[in-house]
Amino acid sequence: MGAAMPYAIAAKFACSDRPALCFVGDGAMQMNGLNELITVAKYWQQWSNPSFVVVVLNNRDLNMVTWEQRVLEGNPKYIPSQQLPDFSYAGYARLLGLASARIDQPDEIGTSLDAALAAKEPFVVEVISDPDVPPLPPHITARQARNYLAALAKGDADTFRMLRASVKEMFT
Repeated sequence: MGAAMPYAIAAKFACSDRPALCFVGDGAMQMNGLNELITVAKYWQQWSNPSFVVVVLNNRDLNMVTWEQRVLEGNPKYIPSQQLPDFSYAGYARLLGLASARIDQPDEIGTSLDAALAAKEPFVVEVISDPDVPPLPPHITARQARNYLAALAKGDADTFRMLRASVKEMFT
């Protein structure tokens, strides 16, 4: 966990003439990524191609663990250990002298990614996302479905939003 930024930086140092793209969740970004942005800010001007794009999926939740708890164990989200503080990754990038954009509407994604890929400096795209959309695979086992429903029945936070998002995902 938390390897996306270090791997993207390693790839950039290995092939500085190529663009590097990094997709990272907010938990991993807080774990390693914020520090690694300092590394990017220090070295990017030495790269022959400065294109380095970081897309941060910001849902203010340690989402993979939250959903594993629900689907594998039937436990509701434990807010004290799962909820992340609200943090502006785009703002932090600007503090380091990097370009950035904050997206909170789906129709802004294409424009922001185009700007990031065309930028002449590293670029952080912060995507505000919904923690209640289940990252379930296309096929889940009956046990996983039972555990998910058990987690909801135990009083999981935002139960109604999760059910709505789950139904929407099944039919789109």
